[in-house]
Amino acid sequence: MRMKPVHFFALEVVDRDELNNPIYEPVPIGSYKGILTQWSLEEIAVMDREVLETHQKLLTDAPRSVLERAERVEIEGVSYAITDLKKDFRRWRLCHVKADEP
Repeated sequence: MRMKPVHFFALEVVDRDELNNPIYEPVPIGSYKGILTQWSLEEIAVMDREVLETHQKLLTDAPRSVLERAERVEIEGVSYAITDLKKDFRRWRLCHVKADEP
């Protein structure tokens, strides 16, 4: 399994518009190794089809504290939203990500 550079971003308020609504910008919070993995047969049998079509699994060595702060992740130039932190293994963390709409 070949890990690739994965960049994590938090969304922080950088300004406010004329209606006093916050304007968010992604701010880098760390770069780690990771890989997008395939769904297992058990997951396919249990999970909703819509989730399987729109989400992917990310296996990364990023610390849990980074994953809890991060809202976005960039892998090979593609931006994803982090939707759920699933498992915390000793060395790796598994989370679900959803690709941005083109």
